[in-house]
This record gives sequence, C-alpha cells and structure tokens, in this order.
Amino acid sequence: MNNLARLVEVPILLSGDMASEVVCKLLDTLVDMLRLDFAYIRLNQSSYEEPVEVARAGQQFAVSPEAIIREFHGLNEVDLADWPLLNSFQGDVPISVAALRLGILADIGVLFTGSRRVDFPLQTDSLVLNVAANQAGVRLQELKLSSDRRRLAKESYEIAAEEPSEVAVRENEDDAKLIADSIPAGIAVLTPTGEIEAVNSYIAGYFGKPKDELKGWGTAETVHPADIQRVVESFRYSIKAGMPYEVEARLLGADNKYRWFQIRGLPLEDRNGRIMRWYSLHIDIDERKQAEEALRESEVNLRKIINTIPTSAWSTLPDGYCDFLNDRWLDYAGFTSDQAVGWAWAAAIHPDDASGLAEYWQSCLASGTPVSTEARIRRFDGEYRWFLFLANPLRDEAGTIIRWYGTNVDIEDRKRADQALRDSEVNLRKIINTIPTSAWSTLPDGYCDFLNDRWLDYAGFTEDQAVGWAWAAAIHPDDASGLAEYWQSCLASGTPVSTEARIRRYDGEYRWFLFLANPLRDEAGTIIRWYGTNVDIEDRKRADQALRESERNLRQIINTIPTAIWSTRPDGYCDFLHDRWLDFTGLSMEQAEGWGWRVAIHPDDFDELVRFWKASLASGSPGETEARMRRFDGEYRWFLFLGDTLRDEAGNIVRWYGTNVEIDDRKRAEQALVESERQSRLIVNTIPGLVAIFDEDGEPESLNEQFLEYLGQTLEEFAHWATNGTVHPDDLSRHIDALTQSLGTGRGIDFETRLRRFDGTYRWFQLRGQPLRASNGCIVRWYVLMTDIDDRKRAEEELRRSEAFLAEGQNLARMGSFSWDVSKAEMVWSEQLYRIFDLQPGLHVTFQLIASRFHPEDMPMLGDMVERAERGENDLEYRHRIITSDRSIKHLHLIAHGVRNSIGAMEYIGAVLDITQRRLSEEALEKVRTELGLAMRIMSLGALTASIAHEVNQPLAGIITNAGTCLRMLADDPPNINGARETARRTIRDGNRAADVITRLRALFSKRAAVMEPVDLNEAIREVIALSLGELQRNSISLITKLATGLPMAAGDRVQLQQVIMNLLRNAIDAVMTVSDRPRRVVIATELGEDGNIRLSVEDAGIGFGAQDMEQIFEAFYTTKADGMGIGLSVSRSIIENHRGRIWAEANDGSGVTVCFSIPEFLEDRTSQVDGRVPTPGGAGMQRGF
Repeated sequence: MNNLARLVEVPILLSGDMASEVVCKLLDTLVDMLRLDFAYIRLNQSSYEEPVEVARAGQQFAVSPEAIIREFHGLNEVDLADWPLLNSFQGDVPISVAALRLGILADIGVLFTGSRRVDFPLQTDSLVLNVAANQAGVRLQELKLSSDRRRLAKESYEIAAEEPSEVAVRENEDDAKLIADSIPAGIAVLTPTGEIEAVNSYIAGYFGKPKDELKGWGTAETVHPADIQRVVESFRYSIKAGMPYEVEARLLGADNKYRWFQIRGLPLEDRNGRIMRWYSLHIDIDERKQAEEALRESEVNLRKIINTIPTSAWSTLPDGYCDFLNDRWLDYAGFTSDQAVGWAWAAAIHPDDASGLAEYWQSCLASGTPVSTEARIRRFDGEYRWFLFLANPLRDEAGTIIRWYGTNVDIEDRKRADQALRDSEVNLRKIINTIPTSAWSTLPDGYCDFLNDRWLDYAGFTEDQAVGWAWAAAIHPDDASGLAEYWQSCLASGTPVSTEARIRRYDGEYRWFLFLANPLRDEAGTIIRWYGTNVDIEDRKRADQALRESERNLRQIINTIPTAIWSTRPDGYCDFLHDRWLDFTGLSMEQAEGWGWRVAIHPDDFDELVRFWKASLASGSPGETEARMRRFDGEYRWFLFLGDTLRDEAGNIVRWYGTNVEIDDRKRAEQALVESERQSRLIVNTIPGLVAIFDEDGEPESLNEQFLEYLGQTLEEFAHWATNGTVHPDDLSRHIDALTQSLGTGRGIDFETRLRRFDGTYRWFQLRGQPLRASNGCIVRWYVLMTDIDDRKRAEEELRRSEAFLAEGQNLARMGSFSWDVSKAEMVWSEQLYRIFDLQPGLHVTFQLIASRFHPEDMPMLGDMVERAERGENDLEYRHRIITSDRSIKHLHLIAHGVRNSIGAMEYIGAVLDITQRRLSEEALEKVRTELGLAMRIMSLGALTASIAHEVNQPLAGIITNAGTCLRMLADDPPNINGARETARRTIRDGNRAADVITRLRALFSKRAAVMEPVDLNEAIREVIALSLGELQRNSISLITKLATGLPMAAGDRVQLQQVIMNLLRNAIDAVMTVSDRPRRVVIATELGEDGNIRLSVEDAGIGFGAQDMEQIFEAFYTTKADGMGIGLSVSRSIIENHRGRIWAEANDGSGVTVCFSIPEFLEDRTSQVDGRVPTPGGAGMQRGF
C-alpha cells in the first residue's frame, strides 16, 4: 500500500536533462521501493548523448553492478513473457526476474528487475513496475525529441547562415533536399505566405503521396477535425507576425489513421530581415501522447485503487504533517479531509494510546526508522477498534526524507481472539510454556544449508558443526535410522514431512520434537528448497491423551492472512481477480470471469453467499460475510468476503472492489477455544476436590460442581462465607488471618479448616492455593484446591489413641515388628518378635541366627527374600515355619514394605504374625468342610433312595425269575441243559447290574481323597442320570441330553464332579416339581467353549428366581427352598473353583434358570500338584510358596 502511494512521487524523482541521469534515479527508486535484489536498464537507441547500460544492486545482494551488466549484456532479443529464473548470480539460489519494455513500442529500451522472494512479482509489484516504466519511457521520449529538435534547428540555421540570398538558397537546394530526406522527421518548405513549396521523403511516405502532389495540399485534408481550428489559428498568427510557431496536432496518414505530431515552424530571413521561406519540422509524438495518456489513466486508476482497497492509507510531510488520507480512513473515522489533515487526525486516537503513539511517531520522524505500532482509532459511531500502524519514509538521492507513506490495518478481531485465547487458557499457563520453534532449510537433495539460532543454541552446535548432514549427530541413536529413511522417502516423493524424533540438547538430555517441513516449488513444479521446523513436543509426549488434545487446541493463531483482491462491474459481473485468488482456487481468469467464480464456493454456503451478494448489489451498501472457498487441491477453507463501492461524482456505482481474507485458522481457533473451555470446565469439575477461583482481592469468581454440591449454596451465597457459617466458628478467625496474609504477601495458601456441608455437618479440609500472575508480576487470580481430610484427621486421632495400645496389642496379637537396612545388613527386632522366635531379647540378630530357626523345607524362602530385597523390590510377603528350642513348629506370616532412606539405600519396615493357632483352626475347618461335603452326598443318597431301590429291584427281580426258570428247566425230563445255561447267564448279568449300582453309590459317597485325573464328562453325566432315572419317571419329568461328541477329557476328580452334577440335577428337579401349567422339562448339555474349556449346563423350566437371588445363590447357607440348607451350590462352587473353573447361573428367556460350569481339559502339565491331588471342597487352598 505504501508503494502504491509513493508512485505519485515518481515523476518528481525522474527529473533530469540526460538519459543516464533519469535511468539512475529510476533504478535507485525501484530498488529502494520494492526491496529488489537488483535492477538493470539498457537503452537501445544510439541517438542519445552517450550509450546507456546501468545496473543497481540491493544492500543484501552480494553481486556488483558490473557483474549484473555482464549477465544481461548482449541480450537484445528476449521473450519477456517467458523469462526464466536465474540461478547464476549466487550459486543455486533462485532469482525471479520481471522484464518490461520502456515505451509503448519498446524502441527505447528494456528494464529488468530481480528478487529472491518466491512470490515476486506480486500484483502491487507489477503495478509499480508498469507505472514506473511508463513514466520513465515518457521522460526518455521527451529527452529524445528534445535532442532531435535541437539538432534539426542547428542544421536549419547553419543552412540559412551560409547565404541568406535567394541565389544562394537555390545553389544549395540540392544539398538541402539531401539533408532533409535523411532526417528521421517530416520537413516541409513553405513560401513566405504559407503555401507548401517542398516536402521531404518522410512526409511524402507518411501521407502516401508524391512530393509534387503534396504542393498546395490543403490543411483540412490532413489535420484531425478536432485540431483544425487550433492549428489554423496558430499558423495564421505566425505567418502574419513572422514569429516561429509550435503546435501539436493529429495528422491523417496513408493508412487512414491519425497520429500525433509536434509541428514547429521557423522563418528563414535574408540580411534585411525579410522572410524568404518557412521551414516546418513534423516530429512524430504519437507514442509519447499514448504514454502520457496511459500515465494519466494509470494515475487515475491508482487513486481509485488506493481509495477503494479496504485498507486505510495516508501520507505526511517530512515533519509529520498529514497531507493525505484516503477515503477508507475518512469514512471510518467520520472525518472530512479538512477535518483530518495536519495533526487533526489525532483526535480519533484513543486517549489511553494518544500520548504513547505521539511519542513513538516523533521518535520515528527523528530517527527515520519505519513505523510499526498499534493503537485504537475511534470509528464514526464512537466505537474504538485496534489498528496496526505501518509506515515507511521516502528518501531522495541524498538520503533525505521527503515524504512518509503509511497504512492502518484493522486488527481488532485478532486482538479480541488473542485476548479470548489468553483468558480461556489462563489456568493452563502455569504448566504450559510458549514452545520455542527451531527452523531450518535444505537444498532439494536434503543438504542442510541453514539452521536458525534457536536450533543451534538448543543443540549446542555452531553453524559449521551442523550444516550439511552433521545435524544428524544430535538425533537419538534409536531414532536416527528411521528418521533418515523417512527423510529420504520424502525427498524422493516430494511429500510434506511430519514425523517425530528425539534431539539431544546441549547438556546431553534428549527431548522429543515434531519435524514439519514443506517443499518450495518453482513454476514447473520442481522442488527448489525445503523449509522446516522442529517443535518441542516433550511435554506433550509425557502428558496423557487429554492434555495432548488440549495442547493441540492451543496452537498459535496465524496473524498474517493472505488477501485476494477482486473487482466487478456495477451489475456484479466479475472482470478482475487477483493472482492470489486464482492461485488459491486453481482457476484461470477466463474460467472465473463473470460468474464463473461461483464454482469455487462450498455448496453449503453458495445460496447464502449469492443472496448476500445480490442484496449488496441491490442496496449498494458495503458489507461483509463468510463462506468457504475450494482450494486448488480440493480442500475448502473459510474466507471473510469484504466489498465496497466506487462511485462517480453523481453518486452512481461505477465499480465494486473487494477482498477475500482467509479466516480458516480463526474459525478453527474459535472452535478450539470452545473445546478448550469445555475441556477446562470438565477438568475442573472432575478434580477429586473442591476448587474455587478468586480474584486478586479474594472475591470468589467461580466454584466447581463438587464445591457447589458440597455447600448446597450458590456462588452468590458463598460470597458471604465469612458471615453465613460456611466456616466453623472455631476456625473462622484463623481462616481469615491466613487468607489475609496470603493476599497481602502473595505467598501460597496452605492451612486446614472446617467447612459446613449442605446437611450442616462440618468436615476438615486442607486449603492449598497459588496465585496467577500477569506478565508484570501482578496477581490477577487465585486458584484454591480444598481437599477433604476429615477422614485423615479422624484417622490421625485414632492413630494417636491406638499408639498407646500398640505394644500391648502386639503382645495380644502375637505379632512382632522389625526394621532391616539391606545395605548394612542390620536388623532391629521388637521384643515380641524375639519371643516369637524363642530367642533372648537383645540378642544380635543375624541371618545365621534366623536360619537356625527356619524349618528345613522352608529354607529356600530365606534366600529368596534376601535376593528380592537386594533387587530393591518394594513389598515382601511370606508364610513359613520355624522350629523353636522345644522342637515345636510355629507358622508365621511376614509382611514388609521397602522405602529409600536419605542416602538412597533400601530399608524395610515389617511385621511378623504368629498364625500357628489360625493354621490349626484352618486345618480343623477343612476337615469339617470335608465332612460336610460327605454329608451332602449322604443327604443326596436319601433323596435318591427310591431311584436306587428301583435300580436294584429290577436286576434282583430278574435274578429271582431267572433262578426259578433255571430250576424248572433242570427239573424237566430230560433236563433242558442249554436253556438252564442261558438262564444262568442272565442271572449272572442281573447280578452284575446290581453290583454296578452299589459300586457307583459307594464311589459317590466314599471318603477317598480327591485325585486329578482325566474324566469323560459325558459318561459321568450318564451315570448320574442312571441314579436319578426313577425319580424323573415318578415325577413325570422329561430329561433331554445334548451331549457334544468328540469332547476332550476334563481334568478333575470324577466323584467330586459327579457330586456337582447331582446337586445341579437335584435342584432342577426340585424347581420343576411345582410346575403344572407347562411341561416339566430339564435339559443337560455339554460343549467345548471358545476359551477351550469344557462347559456343562443344566437348564430347567421351573419357577426361577430374582436378580438378587442370582447374585447370592452360591453363598453358604443361602437358599430359595422352604426346606433347603443353602450348602449345595456353595459346596459345588468350591469344587469347581478348586478345579480351576467357574460356575454361574443365568435366567432363561422364558421360564426357569440355567446353571453352568466350565473346567479345563486334561493336560499332563496342568495338574494342580505334583502328586496329582486337588484341594478338598471347602478347603483353604494352596499356600503361597517362596
């Protein structure tokens, strides 16, 4: 914007009487104005005072002007539209070159400008270069014409001075004609009265007429009608007065086109002062006229652009006196130009910013440094908005400032977004610091040629130590190879870099960094550089997922948003789109012109945007709206659409000008802000404690949900905590004193007090708080966490009471305590522990002494305990036996916990409990439980008496029948030996059947020890069914078996498993006994579960039971039967769990319940003990070994 305003001064800067002087001023102005690396001009014509070829280099461009001239020297025929990037000046650094012609027909020279900026030339750069080139061309053309005029005049006067008589003129006429025809301009010889006497070849060629035919040709036939009167009047006046004349007019050429000519007439006088002839010089100035017209139009457009671009612009004199403010500034402030010029504009500055802005402005005026500051400007409606003030000085050749040009950029939204972000994340700023960013760049092959100071300072490298591939020495060895492979793949494919690795800091510590990089491509799509950053993500890596998500939402908002410019006709027809807009969408101007731009709008935003645009066109009022535009790669991004009108003097709209400002990052930041606030509230509300936030004076700002629920108060009610009984009366004075001291000194809050709960109960709380300080150190907020310590306080009180009874308690509990310093091998025992080990109190304790008491079978435990302690394990627990001096055995339970002492050595504090009596009680209990299991089987025997009698009676009746038949057959005459033999066999068979029934009963109700063995579960089920068949038939119960085939052997004790099956079947029979409205059905099924275990289920259609019963039926002595004891399922669960299985119950979809159990299959290496035994039902289980 400053460059556009400074173009107004270019004609002043291009003053000079020589072409070389004009060229030098032009190059100096462009290099300074556009921050160019170089500028070069070559003037093609040889008619100037001297050949001109000049170059200028920027301050940061380490190439001499002579080298630049050599680079471009001799390039006479160049295609300016396809000029390539130059890489020859500074190695492989690409330079973008813009080439322009000087003059409309390019017959003056060529201007080359170059810059290493990847976006050069921008739209404003091209505008500045075109205007400057046109103005320079005009000035150089003027100098050329002036030189030609002087030369022709000199030659004419020399001819006239040789012989002023008519005779001399005629003698030299041939020479004069030859000279006239060689001059590159039109020459006509006129009579003293103004009639054409002769013309040179230039005029004859231009008008396309023979020289003789042009004699006496009328003026009206050649001069443009609009110029005829002015030309005739000037000509007649000069002829009459005998004075030279000079006029500009358009003459009609042979091609029937008018061209501008400068016509100068000089009289030739004799010695007596009498006019003998007139010489008329016709110089073609059509190109200059076109240039001047283009310049005027360019200046008009420039003024229009400055006034219509949605940015405030201004200029001042060297002393700061403001002499120009564009319409945007005046419309915003509601000023007229007269009200704002000079220093009156300062009235629009916010009072709090005015003095600081004035001091800063005066310092910039005094030092000549560019302006970059922020202040608030009052809008026409009285509202103040933040603006960024940017300005640069314009200097002459001597370096003296001749003007200041500046802009005001509205940054109110950015300031508000920044403030909102700061406010929402203030509670996290104590934890999260601003993450410094390391930046670097590489050549296309990955060779690193730059690392910024942040990277070098972090790694402790110098630039020479890090460039090339040497930076890889700072990468963690575990990440180096993977990072190198990934980097090479990105270099090969050209895909952006996004990966993580650890970098070693200067002090040797490794930290995680996020590697981000993108390639820079030329117009052909070839990668010419890589640019990347390393973002420290160590804290993010260490934090949990929730914190990582929060940090992702706290990324920095982009302040500089690329702006696209466009313009339309009054009816909305788009006739211009900025290159940035076209580059973003990937559309050409032809595709986007008119209404074609609409294809880039998101479908969901299209209708609303069109309605807005049509409403703006109808009302003619400026406006703004938001919509998403599709980028060239298909991604949609949010933009702010701003539009304003350009009106003529009558107020009619002649054009619309607007911008599209990318706000996608702001949109995401707003969403992130909402999410961050939600997360912050969630975090505060889920903290296991009462959280309060107070302002700098201690007034409450907010309480978390737990605090409000605890108090049963609102925030407004809590504000009166000092008087409404929230704090216990006995603690109130101390509470107020502690808070007052912290608020006064700024030190953290840490004290205990009692707070009243909603039900009136007071509970103890630990109050801890820290202040949040602003950048200037002032406290802006207090964060206080109140932790409920009421249980701890009660526990402390109980601890104090129990300490008095500890020693006596140890005696009564037969428990001793000890401490053990592992590094020193020192042990301290309590007196009770000496008594437990049957040792003399005060005796020096060594491991040899302890080992002398250990039971020989438990001796490995002692060595294991020492090994674990030397490894530094935190907790030790053992159950072992010792032999006292009277050879009695004691069972002990040792528990110890290890902590590091002040020197870092491991020290254990532990207790040893004499559990001999408990052990004996457990063994007695196990015996009782075993007897109880047997009683259950006997009870089942009673219940199955009828079935057993049925099973035994059938073979007994068969034996009796067969015996009687055998006797009859033997009594026959003759005896039927074969029949008697067959009858005897049937008798034997029935006897075996009865014996099998008795054998199964004896096995089921025997007291033999349980043994782990392979069991065919299907066969075991069939045997149990055989014992229960009579009862099933008697009660009309249908038994359905679904036994899986190919079932593997189960690992278990056959008798115990049959007892469980019997219990489940008996319960199912009892459940369906009372059913009368549906079939009495019981289903027994087996299958192989998904986990590889064997599963058995017993399903009944009985009365079922509730969900509460489902949870309790396996508890001892819990029953749902009127006459039940509640031990059947409890014993069954003990049996199944001792088989490493599980048992459970499920309610059927219809009526009844299904009880299932699953046990593992039999494997040789999965027996429970070496001897194959399993615990008895209800036993204590296996004891822990060492």
